[in-house]
Amino acid sequence: MKTDFYTKAVLTVIAVCLSLHLVKDFELIPAALASENPSEVPTTTEYRLVPVSDLETIDVRIVDINTYDELNVNVKSIDTYDEMKVNIKNIDTSDELDINIDEVGGSSIFSGSAIPVILKNN
Repeated sequence: MKTDFYTKAVLTVIAVCLSLHLVKDFELIPAALASENPSEVPTTTEYRLVPVSDLETIDVRIVDINTYDELNVNVKSIDTYDEMKVNIKNIDTSDELDINIDEVGGSSIFSGSAIPVILKNN
């Protein structure tokens, strides 16, 4: 009979420990987090929505990009018959501006193909 009581006691202790270990992961009581500077805004690398102006444009400011880095831009929801206006001002580099265009007006661009470009001097 003593072995039966010992086994039940050990199994009860194991069950209680496993239950407590499981309950702590659920965070029934949320942790209180604080910072010394209440005006400090936490930085994040998550994607966010940006406001679009009435003219359906987005102002973009690029700061401190090395000439060896690539700036990946993925433009979606532009119909093939719509224009995408690109205005590049004040490029401060002596290197050439490398541009890769895969498709214009629904047609693929191959090496050596002509691309219609209109240059305007303001």
